Amino acid sequence: MKPLHLTMSAFGPYKDLVEIDFTKFGDRMFLINGPTGAGKTTIFDAICYALYGEASGQYRETSTLRSGFASPDTVTFVKFVFAYQGKEYTITRYPNQLRPAKRGDKQVEDKAHVELVGPGFSPISAI
Repeated sequence: MKPLHLTMSAFGPYKDLVEIDFTKFGDRMFLINGPTGAGKTTIFDAICYALYGEASGQYRETSTLRSGFASPDTVTFVKFVFAYQGKEYTITRYPNQLRPAKRGDKQVEDKAHVELVGPGFSPISAI
């Protein structure tokens, strides 16, 4: 598998939309490097969450992946685009999350779901 693009919204320490374009590295090997607390593990958590529905480490619960810094109306999701055996796939995963109701000042819970797009199957949505 070759990562191509990662988008995180209100995920981990990132309160807004963050995008990483792995294609800028070409076919070279690259290193994810930075000081403690810079968000390196969050990148791996996002990729693992997109693929498997859980973070990369055993100590991070899925319920804690939404950024505590994000505004209530910002949707939390991870979108991961990757190539496998020469074909491109996109997986977008949303955790359970509360959002403001469209009317009134209540909150509504959006259930976790995943969207898959790739060759050999129609775009599908699943839990």
